[in-house]
Amino acid sequence: MKLNDAARDLIGAGTDAVLVTLNPDGSPQVSTIWMALESTPDGDELVAAHLSEYRKTRNVRRDPRVAVTILAKERPGQLRDYLSITGTARIEEGGAPELLKRLARAMLGSDEHFPPPNAPAGLLTRVRIEKVGGSGPWVS
Repeated sequence: MKLNDAARDLIGAGTDAVLVTLNPDGSPQVSTIWMALESTPDGDELVAAHLSEYRKTRNVRRDPRVAVTILAKERPGQLRDYLSITGTARIEEGGAPELLKRLARAMLGSDEHFPPPNAPAGLLTRVRIEKVGGSGPWVS
């Protein structure tokens, strides 16, 4: 699925996002992470980087169903809009330092000290977008 321009603008060069995966017992596991948007021939994907294996990556390997929420900027006197995405995730080996460097520039304004030198190749979580919701101009 391709996101509309409003959703693409919200994500920009990188954004804070809340990723929800499913624990083995079915309960939600919630993490705040940096995410980027990448276009593929099959549509847009959200991508996150991890320097090592975490509960969220183990959860995705076992059950790929995920939900992602991204908050819009606050507007005084109004409820905050948000982008809600559900999809199917997959884990890819490698590529984490490169994506983290790109996201650090967007999120921190500099990649000078992040990721650390000699960081491991790590993992990428790629989310195939299946449904878009929330509140804002990205909702049809």
